[in-house]
Amino acid sequence: MEVDELIKLGRYEEARARILAGEGGHAEALAVLLELRDWLRLKEYERAQKVLEQDGDLIAGYLDLERARAAIRAFESEDESQIAAYLQDPHLGAEAWATLGLIQIMRGQREEARQAFEAALEADPRHFRAKTNLANLALEAGQTDEAIRLYQEALKLNPEYALAHHNLGAAYRKKGQLDKSVYHIKQGQRLQMRPPVRPPRGPLPGASLPLPERKPLLGRRWWLWLLVIGLAYWLLSRQP
Repeated sequence: MEVDELIKLGRYEEARARILAGEGGHAEALAVLLELRDWLRLKEYERAQKVLEQDGDLIAGYLDLERARAAIRAFESEDESQIAAYLQDPHLGAEAWATLGLIQIMRGQREEARQAFEAALEADPRHFRAKTNLANLALEAGQTDEAIRLYQEALKLNPEYALAHHNLGAAYRKKGQLDKSVYHIKQGQRLQMRPPVRPPRGPLPGASLPLPERKPLLGRRWWLWLLVIGLAYWLLSRQP
């Protein structure tokens, strides 16, 4: 199977491995799709929409952009009738299942929610938010050891996921392990104060790296502006 076909099927890790092995493929498009998936995992839907707006031309051959935009709007509104249309989508299915699981939790349908989160992980084994929600269900059911195991797995996938740290701290507190509890709750609080960050990922061959954020010109050349103002004041003061 060609690398680009793997990308179309949502088999990103296989495509990435083959691109790294020098087998060709659209590395730039894969990098954009990986970024889109990261923001979806974080439930940062506004950022996911921005990816589609800014780099949609790179992935239009792999992903129906209008369908993706509609899916993200459905995830935001938590409209179950609309979300159902994306459960089998190779690019959006994992997030659709994860969102459906949250809806079922709100309805008190714990078993259905567990099945939805497991389906999300089947579609995307690194969906740390779905794994964290599985851990939450285990903790609510009194399965503290299982919850701790799942939280730890979620943090291996994304060490900076604040909710997993906070809830792992709560699980350790139930076990009476106060030092671990305090550590993870503090980690969660610290991370909640920071803006969401994508998990680190090495660059793909042929994929451009994001440019560093540029400071406004005035901010970067403040001393130059002071010099200009001082010179103007001096010239004016010399006039009769």
